[in-house]
This record gives sequence, C-alpha cells and structure tokens, in this order.
Amino acid sequence: DVYSESGAILEIAENQKPSKDCTDDNGNFFNDESLFKSLSFGAGNALFDDDDEDSGSDDDAEAFEKLSRKMEDMTGDGGVLKMEVRPGIGGDIPSRAYVTFHYSAYLQYSDEPFDSSWLRGKPEKKKLDFGELLPGLNIAIKTMRKDETARFLVKSSYAFGKLGCQPRIPSNETILYEIYVISFIDCDAADVYENLDSKEEHAATFQEKLEAARGFHRKGNEHYHEGNLFAAKDAYFRAAWIMEDAHLKDEKEEEERGTLLIKMHSNLAQVFLDMNEPARACTRCNKGLAVRGVHSKDLIAKVYFRYGKAKCMLHDFKGARKALLHAQRLKPNNMDISSELEMVLLKEQKYEAQEQLMYKQMFEPLVQSSAGTLTENVVKVRPEFERVVEQTILRFIAEPNMNELQFPSSLSPVEIACVTAAAKAAECIISVKPNGAETILKIMKKAVQ
Repeated sequence: DVYSESGAILEIAENQKPSKDCTDDNGNFFNDESLFKSLSFGAGNALFDDDDEDSGSDDDAEAFEKLSRKMEDMTGDGGVLKMEVRPGIGGDIPSRAYVTFHYSAYLQYSDEPFDSSWLRGKPEKKKLDFGELLPGLNIAIKTMRKDETARFLVKSSYAFGKLGCQPRIPSNETILYEIYVISFIDCDAADVYENLDSKEEHAATFQEKLEAARGFHRKGNEHYHEGNLFAAKDAYFRAAWIMEDAHLKDEKEEEERGTLLIKMHSNLAQVFLDMNEPARACTRCNKGLAVRGVHSKDLIAKVYFRYGKAKCMLHDFKGARKALLHAQRLKPNNMDISSELEMVLLKEQKYEAQEQLMYKQMFEPLVQSSAGTLTENVVKVRPEFERVVEQTILRFIAEPNMNELQFPSSLSPVEIACVTAAAKAAECIISVKPNGAETILKIMKKAVQ
C-alpha cells in the first residue's frame, strides 16, 4: 500500500514498490546532504590515492586506470566497468523500463562534474533501449537495481566517441559516472499494446491484455507519486478499459481481471478525491463494488473507505457512516477507518450547527405585535423566480456531465429558502455555508447506488 500525505492508499502493482518522489525542487537543493555526498569524491581527489597495496607498485598509473582495477567488466571488452557503492533492492531493471535516476559525470582528474542531475535539482527519467541514453549509460543502468548507487568507467566507444563533445569533452575520453537509481517501472507491455490497431487489440490474448493493464497500472502509480493526477487518471482508466474489454475463458482469468478492475476503480476514486470531485469518486467506488467474484477483504475495505470519504465530502453523512462501517467490519482494527468515522461525526455536528444558524438568520426577525403575540414577517418570492429555479434544477439533473450547481451568493434569505425547497423536492444534496455577509449555496446530485 502507498499512503499519501492526505492518507490516500494506492494499490501497488505486482512486484513493484512505490518510489519516493524526488522531483520536488523547492528550497535550496545545495543544502541536501545527498548532493554533497554525490559530488564529494570527484575524479581527481583522494579516492584514487587510497588504493590497496597492489596498486602501490605502479605509482605512475593514471587515476582511472587505478580505479578500473577495482571494477567489474560489464561488456566483456572493458567498455563499461562497474563498482557497486551501495547495493540495491528488488529485482533487476528489465529491458525497455522507464527509469528515474540521478547521476554525475566526471572527466579524469576533474573534481567537479561536467554534467549532473543533482546540480539541476531534478532526476532524469528515461526509457531504456529506446535511444534516449548514451550506449554505455544504458548498459550501466541495466546492471543496477532500485536504490543502488554505483560508479562506472565508460570508454569513449560507449560514450561520446572519437570526436567527444567539444569544448567540454575531449576526443576519445573515458567518462566516470556515479549513478543512483531511484525507481523504475516496467510498462513495456502497455507501450506495445498502445501501438496496436483495433483488430490487433481484439485479437490479443487475455494474458497480453492483463500485462498491458498492469503496465498502465504502474504508469498511473508513478504519475500519482509525481503529483500528476491527470496523467494518473488517464493511465488508470486505460487499464480499466483494457480489462473490461477482455474475454475470459475460466475462473482464474475472471479472478485476475476482477482484482485488477477493483484496484483501478479504487485508485480512480482516490484521484477524484484528490481532485475534489467526490461525486465521480462515488461512481468509481460503486463500479468497484459491482465487480463480480470474491475478493480480498483489504481490497474491498479500501473501496468502502474511499466511498465513505466521498460521501462525507458531499455532506451525505448517513451514507458516509454506512460505507465506513462496512469498511470497519472488514478491517475492525484499522485506525484510519476509526479516525474517519470520528471525523464524519464532527463534520456532521458542525454542519448541522451552521445550517441551524443559517436558517435562524434566514427567517429572522420575528416581530412582536402590539398585543404581545408573535407574527412571522413572511415575504414571498416572485412566481417568476420560483419558475426559473425549478427549470434550472431540472436542467441540472438532466445534464450528465454536471455534478454540482452553485447559485449566486447575493440571494436573499427567502430566495435561498425557495432554492432549498426546490432542491429537496428534486432529491438533490444541499450545501449552505455562511461566508461573511454572503451565503454560499450549492446543490449536488446524489451518487447513483
């Protein structure tokens, strides 16, 4: 599971753990300890003077030559040599994966890098085996794992060639790279599927569609952690559409399809919660809960949890409690669910207090007659206003792409009462919030059950 700062839980694709988002370049990145560490060794400092005793017999050897004695040949011809600095975790990086990494590149005897993603304050994101990297750098990264740091000596034939890159890089120059792999996503199957025409998509096997959907799932997770909600939404939708279009031949395929579909609808619900679109989040939760089959309690509990949050945002506190209690029955010891239930109760109490205050102010003042009896100073709205309100609400209900309708804040108390009555008659959810001298009045559609 992935927990965002707002308490969001994302489903993670198989064999893929979430990466820390390292793209945030707010603040002064020169204060980052990791930056200093990445630049501290240099190609010309004491790192190359601390060789073991064997190197002492050849004091005239150049720095890169001394370093190469400690390294492992990755290509068989000495073109790319590797020294592991810090081991990584998980499996190897597959071909054609999208990799997020930091690097610094040095010339021999140079204390400062001629190129560094650390100094730019943002990691590189490249697709392997796609011509986006120097051949030696592509080979180097494919030997690494997530969270690994390693140094590589890359000969000119695998780097900038005979000509170099003047004036910064001389001809026939060997380059020292220090690379740190932040994360990678294997979505080659998704890229292949994206290039199929409609006939090829229809002819694809279930396994091919499943792998493609998982690839889009991983893409969506990566976009979500980067804060790119729109790209995450598109990737999750793509994965869901592929699975909905898949033809099944047995119960195993139905179970795999159902599990991934629920994950995608659940993740889409979280994206819509983050986008402050609770009605669309409710729709996704309903679709997730409608998937046939028996699925894990954890998976279903997450859907109900997000359903409860969305209902609360719509001020449907009864529906929110119902969904959260479903989640709590599935996961009785989950603190997030318990906290959300308490939050719903507090929000409901606050909302009711605000609503009572608003209605009290709306129908004041009550004037006392000279005889000492109380009579209400009632002012009716014009029939034209009442008719316009009813027509507006009917059009709103009929419009499938509208989930929320806000009325002007300049309405009088009796006009607000008229809108509220019409909205209740149309079974809409009503939100009335005082805002200084004005009142914010919105109506929302109830989520389809």
